[in-house]
Amino acid sequence: MSTLNKEYIKQTLAEERLWKVGEADSFSFGDWKLTLRKEEEIYSPFNYSVSGYNENGGSISRRYKTIEHAFLHIVNNFNENANIKNRYDTLEDIFK
Repeated sequence: MSTLNKEYIKQTLAEERLWKVGEADSFSFGDWKLTLRKEEEIYSPFNYSVSGYNENGGSISRRYKTIEHAFLHIVNNFNENANIKNRYDTLEDIFK
């Protein structure tokens, strides 16, 4: 299983145009085991989903408009609280 890191993000973004509907890839991030999947047209404009679980029994399942949005949500520890500032605002921030 791959690990979510800068190289994985860059490689996935480079190959995104080749992904077909239903194609998925699994990776780990910290104590999370996650799967990124290209969704069917019925979920448009949400073209990608991330689902998975962590070692503490938590789970997540979300849809995103882009792979970039999915990666940003993950690396910001799935932050959905507007009062907590994200560590990364863009993918470029991750690569610095």
